[in-house]
Amino acid sequence: MKKFFAIFAVALLALVSCDKANNENPAGGSSSGIDGQWHIVEWNDEAPEFDVYINFEKGEFDIYQQVYSLYYELFEGSYSINGDILTGSYTDGSKWACGYKFEVEGSTLTLYSQEDTSIKSVYEKCEIPQSVIDEASVTRASEATPIL
Repeated sequence: MKKFFAIFAVALLALVSCDKANNENPAGGSSSGIDGQWHIVEWNDEAPEFDVYINFEKGEFDIYQQVYSLYYELFEGSYSINGDILTGSYTDGSKWACGYKFEVEGSTLTLYSQEDTSIKSVYEKCEIPQSVIDEASVTRASEATPIL
C-alpha cells in the first residue's frame, strides 16, 4: 500500500506542460521550475512497474496514473510550494499523503516523500500523450489510491 501511495505521489509531481511560461505558485512565489508536464522514469532507483504523468501549472495539477488499474485514472487539485517542499490537495478536499522535497535540474524533477520511509521518484519533462488524456477518467481521491 505504501508503494502505491509513493507512486501516486511521484505521479502527482510530474509536470504536464513542457514549457516554463509561468513559474508562479498560488502564493505569488516562484514554482522553482516544476510547472510543466512530467513522466515518471524511476522509482526508488529502479524502473517503475506502473505509469504516471503529472502536469503542474499555475498552482494546479493533473495526475494521470495507471497504477492499480488497466486504464489511466485522472486526479486533479492544487499545489503550493514553501521553499523546496511541495504540498497539495485534491479537488474533493483530501490532502496528499505527505509533502515532497523536490529538485529540478534541467529536464529532470526528483521528488522525495517526507514520510517516515522516504520514497524517491524521478520524472522527465515530456508531453503527455493525447491517448493518455483521452483514456483517463476523473477519479475522486477517496475512490482510489492516488500516487501522492
